[in-house]
Amino acid sequence: MTQIQDRGREVNPPKWEAQSQTAIQVIRHSSGQGQLATEEDVLEELVALHLLEGPPAGVREALAEILAAAKTASDDLRETQDQNGERRYYSAQFMTEMYAGLLVRREGDPLHLIAEIVRENSSLYPRPFPIGGFERMPFGMGREEIRQCLDRMAGLDAYQDIAQTTTSAGNTFLYSRTFLDPEYAAALAEWIDVGQYDNP
Repeated sequence: MTQIQDRGREVNPPKWEAQSQTAIQVIRHSSGQGQLATEEDVLEELVALHLLEGPPAGVREALAEILAAAKTASDDLRETQDQNGERRYYSAQFMTEMYAGLLVRREGDPLHLIAEIVRENSSLYPRPFPIGGFERMPFGMGREEIRQCLDRMAGLDAYQDIAQTTTSAGNTFLYSRTFLDPEYAAALAEWIDVGQYDNP
């Protein structure tokens, strides 16, 4: 059990070897499960293992040192932040920076997330995005949830550029009218969903 500062008295300055290794394990495990680790996740494990105790302010200070030590000890650990500036951690052994970024964005407003992904695909590639893509990770949205989001978006001015097109196979794709002409978007969706398989 490691002691930390208590009422201005410090007992044996901590070295954090066991604590930082625990933090590394928590972060890597979360990444392996396709999730980001929070500071609370690390703290919970440290407390459960009796590796950290003390007054709340001291615990938070110690946790910051432990996480810094963990990142120094393992160059695969990465840090990112959510929309509120809260830190999230992941291991590059299990996920890319892009994937981690999508996980962070998933924590926010689902309407904004859908619009961002659709607009990015329409502008950068350019291509429409399959509606079923939001059912897969890292999004993990249910089909009914997606439909409800699209219904809400249809009534909001901020999302009037988001449109749909359906292929001959019956699959729906989303695109942004700001970046793709409707006919071009329909042709691209048809190629992605049907044409590329008919013409290997």
